Amino acid sequence: MKTEEEKLKKKLKVNTIAIVVLLVILLVVLGFFMMKMTKAKNGKNNNDANMGLCVEVDDGTVYYQYNKGLIKKTKKEEKILTEDQAYSIHYFDGMLYYVSPSSNGGINIKKMDLEGKNESLLVTTASNSTKIYVENSKIYYLTSNPDTISRMDLNGENGETLLQRTVSDFKVVGDTIYFSDVMGFLYSINMNGENYKTIVEENKFSEFQVLDKYVYYFDEEASALKKINLEDTSKQEVVTDKLDCATFNVTSSGIYYLDKANGKIAFVSLNGKNTREIVSINTDNTWITLAGNAIYYVDNEAGQTVTKVIKTNGKEIK
Repeated sequence: MKTEEEKLKKKLKVNTIAIVVLLVILLVVLGFFMMKMTKAKNGKNNNDANMGLCVEVDDGTVYYQYNKGLIKKTKKEEKILTEDQAYSIHYFDGMLYYVSPSSNGGINIKKMDLEGKNESLLVTTASNSTKIYVENSKIYYLTSNPDTISRMDLNGENGETLLQRTVSDFKVVGDTIYFSDVMGFLYSINMNGENYKTIVEENKFSEFQVLDKYVYYFDEEASALKKINLEDTSKQEVVTDKLDCATFNVTSSGIYYLDKANGKIAFVSLNGKNTREIVSINTDNTWITLAGNAIYYVDNEAGQTVTKVIKTNGKEIK
């Protein structure tokens, strides 16, 4: 018969194996969730290049509906938060930040909570650019004429100019600010306006988008969407020749774009190989923004400009 000591050793061995198995399962599950989190973190859309009509919030979506105002949409209801025009909508720490045209031809940068309360005007600028970015508890925006890059605190205080030169377009990605000048050349600085770098000295980037290590731009002469590797600018390639205008939105799942000639919003994969039509539209001047698995876009209905929403697969949202 086995001694009590032998029985105890066997029991400890079994328990050790069980613990090891549980740890392996835990690591696999943790790894899965980390992959999902990483995908979500890196899956930002270039909504800023498309007027920023919508943003995901904790319990739904906030979007700008033309002729109505800024609307919060949940599974239960839709609520108008403000009748302001609202573009470049951002959500951070329970507050919405957005841009609205000012009466003097510039823009107002505003904020409010998710109930449409505690609204405040942070700053009015002479710029007509609707792009703002909320990063590292700061708001980055264009101001003055010609436009320069500035930033301020989330309460509108401590405004400062980061770059004193003419800016055509800009994009905040992580700890880097990419920008182009009136010549269409591409440059970068860090979040404090330092470490100035020239990236590409070619007239390509009056408007551009950035995803991962690539900058994307529409080559009007070639009527094609092209990209350049930011780590090696000698690597320039055509993504697709399906585009016939500069209205597109590059996302981690693919590129959504306006097919102007055929009056449709369409999709092409990041490698340019797979294309599909999504929806027919009644305007040749739209913006394409994404929140979750939905596309918010501008269309014409009964003679009025409206914001419509459809699933990214083209199916109706019920």
